[in-house]
Amino acid sequence: MTVHTPEPVYGPFPQPQQPEHHSPPGHGDPHPPSGGFSADAASLITVANCWDDMSEALKSAWDSAIKGWGYPTIFGMQDTLYVAGRLHMEINKTVVNALADGAAITSLLADGLVETANDFSKTDASQGAAFRTLEARAGE
Repeated sequence: MTVHTPEPVYGPFPQPQQPEHHSPPGHGDPHPPSGGFSADAASLITVANCWDDMSEALKSAWDSAIKGWGYPTIFGMQDTLYVAGRLHMEINKTVVNALADGAAITSLLADGLVETANDFSKTDASQGAAFRTLEARAGE
């Protein structure tokens, strides 16, 4: 028996989008020195991997949460005019946006820890404007 997975329903509103997350080439890639990272820099890389895992978990949760995006009639057309449908839509919108922001921020945090380890080990090879992604996200 073949299991059919239905496509997500977004209602009459535009589909939610993941925030843009751009870094310069090589940013967030570890570059160990010839003798390897010191214990401190290696610890930063380990912690960065944990933050990357958290970011991936948030992205996965985002994929699940967007299924109710902009769909106030989820509890029936009549209820859309009252409380449950509109409340669900607002709660869903808040959760989806929080998950998207959390995924972007934890990914940036992980990249920052890796870059700190690279700086500490004097192997940093990437260049870019500081906070460029955050400025773009803030609309500047």
